Order: sequence, then structure tokens, then C-alpha cells
Amino acid sequence: MGSDLNRHTHEFVVTDVQLADNETDGGVMLMLTDARGGRVRLHLNGDMAELLRERVAFALDRITGP
Repeated sequence: MGSDLNRHTHEFVVTDVQLADNETDGGVMLMLTDARGGRVRLHLNGDMAELLRERVAFALDRITGP
């Protein structure tokens, strides 16, 4: 079962984050670039953008302190 989960997982090591050209209604779009040069356009509504911000802040606090 564990190998089945790994088959559907891609380790995306982010090397760049840019604001995408188009803004969405009540949300944001980001362009993430990985170490291999692959890109992902991330569409987030306002709630998901806030959740991502909270989770990233929490993760940073764990490694750097508040």
C-alpha cells in the first residue's frame, strides 16, 4: 500500500515563486517552479490562500521560532 501512495506523489522542490499574471475572483494565482524546471500554476480562493499562509507560518515557526 505504501508503494502505491508513493507512485502518485511527486516531490516538488520549489526553487521559485511568482505571482501569476491573472488574478482570480477573490483569490490568487501563483506560479511555482521546481528544481527540474517544471512549473505549476496554483489557483487559491481566499480561504485556501489564508489556510496556506497559516500552515506556512506554522511550519516556519517550528524551525525558526516565533
